[in-house]
Amino acid sequence: MRSLTGRILLAAIPSVLGVVAAIMLSLTYPDVLVRVSTSPAALALGVGVAITGIAVIAVVVARRSAQRRHALMVSGAEHARVEHQDFLARLDHELKNPLTAIRAALAAHGTEGSPHLEIADSQAQRLGSLVSDLRKLSGLQSRPLECEPVDLGEIVGEATEAVNTALRQRGSSREFTVDFPTVPWRIPPVEGDSDLLYLAVFNLLANAAKFTGEGDCVEVRASEGHGRVWLEVADTGIGIPADDLPHVWSELARASNALGISGSGLGLPLVKVVVERHGGRVSVRSREGEGTAVRIELPVKHPTPELR
Repeated sequence: MRSLTGRILLAAIPSVLGVVAAIMLSLTYPDVLVRVSTSPAALALGVGVAITGIAVIAVVVARRSAQRRHALMVSGAEHARVEHQDFLARLDHELKNPLTAIRAALAAHGTEGSPHLEIADSQAQRLGSLVSDLRKLSGLQSRPLECEPVDLGEIVGEATEAVNTALRQRGSSREFTVDFPTVPWRIPPVEGDSDLLYLAVFNLLANAAKFTGEGDCVEVRASEGHGRVWLEVADTGIGIPADDLPHVWSELARASNALGISGSGLGLPLVKVVVERHGGRVSVRSREGEGTAVRIELPVKHPTPELR
């Protein structure tokens, strides 16, 4: 979009042309008058000035109109964000009380020996996990950030160990490969909330483990450049169908080939909220049946000087 100064200069072209035409007519026909009792040179000059004035007014009006539209869009987006946050908080509140009653009743009755009650207890636990994730998502959007230098390598190490521990408790395992450059220097720390960044990395690793099986690989790799650090978690799992890729960051969205796998559909939205609150961005690449790679990029407060 052209700047206001550029538009005014562009609008002044008719006036310049009018002045040039006035000079040429004045030199060529110095004694010729038109019926309106003015010289052709003065007429051309007046028309040029009039056109310029109209053009300048049009530019100013268009500029102010664009500013009003932008202000309305910003105001509307903020209103939508607040409404969405309130909805998540209300949903958490409405689900919490009946869920607590259901789980209390199941605990009092006992579920052993009754397949139906065991299914009900399993689904109650799943709903409890969903409510917990909704509460996290609602809180993340308004929680103040407690910023400090954060070593992403340490975060990845802790999250990998936590995911491996959870897998071993279920009698399963995954092969995690971590590639963090250490020479000629380490990845610089990022400025952020260590708890929230841990939550984002843990969700990425847990997601990769969930949609892979025994024998599949999960790679965690990192690098830096142009004042940013990027961290990518890639796997050889089931992948995401192309039609589902645009929706992976939406709350409760589930890929069509993952409907039989337990989950709340809030893992990646949580990651997105955390990363964007730190001034970063997220992206995903995936091929169904081959695997998925999710990348987060975060700004670095004191980046390593670029090699020349």
